[in-house]
Amino acid sequence: MRIDNNIFMNRTDLALELVADGISHKEGVLDGLLLTETQLGENNPIGKPAGTYTTLHCAGLSRDEKAETGALTRVLAGLIPEAGRILVAGLGNANITPDSLGVRAASQIVATAHLSGSEEFADLGMREVYVVETGVSAQTGMESSRQLSFIADGIKPDMVVVIDSLACSAPERLGRTLQVTDTGIAPGSGVGNARCEVSRKTMGVPVVAVGVPTVVDLSSIAPEIGKNLESEAMVVPRDIDNMISHFAKVISKALNRVLIPTLTEEEVEKLKF
Repeated sequence: MRIDNNIFMNRTDLALELVADGISHKEGVLDGLLLTETQLGENNPIGKPAGTYTTLHCAGLSRDEKAETGALTRVLAGLIPEAGRILVAGLGNANITPDSLGVRAASQIVATAHLSGSEEFADLGMREVYVVETGVSAQTGMESSRQLSFIADGIKPDMVVVIDSLACSAPERLGRTLQVTDTGIAPGSGVGNARCEVSRKTMGVPVVAVGVPTVVDLSSIAPEIGKNLESEAMVVPRDIDNMISHFAKVISKALNRVLIPTLTEEEVEKLKF
């Protein structure tokens, strides 16, 4: 069986960048954005979790927030049930910009579970949404998956949605792709620092993961420099602050639309703290 060695040379979280026998990528268009769907089966040659990986190709520096939010909303609506408790988790480190996407997005997602005792809750057709920011093990002493497992044991969600920064191997995809999977995620795997996975196996319920590549392997950009370094280095884009701000807004808006569809964006804004 042939496997492209490049998928091991350069670190990546994107299924779109995996090349091997038995892996195919189907393309389409959604709300004006190119969409690529990758299906990985059990025991695939990459060793990635089996499931569906959907990639939305965004516009780079000329980002179209409306189109990206609309397309991501439709993808998420096809994965997240219309009823039931949902636990949303923002992974990463708020103090390190390239790793802060999950935290920044989670801070803009409206939690509703604390309102479930009110009379208006059912009348408005709302569901219980819990939102947490896990931090990283160096800050908390616990793996994100362990924290979420404890929380899930307590609130018994019907699904977990995780948001995290990703790594890519192709510079042209840096900050220009949104990946959504129904497989969960192994935080840090794309930068060679894989932590315990957040998946159905560890959570006991389906896990949807949303991410954007915010770092790229230096060896992808400058192979000669990269191979001469003692440790593998990652590169971030010059506009990383704007990139994180943009995609945190896109992801949070899309999730708010799916999780509390009966409220307008103006009403959602009033519920934010």
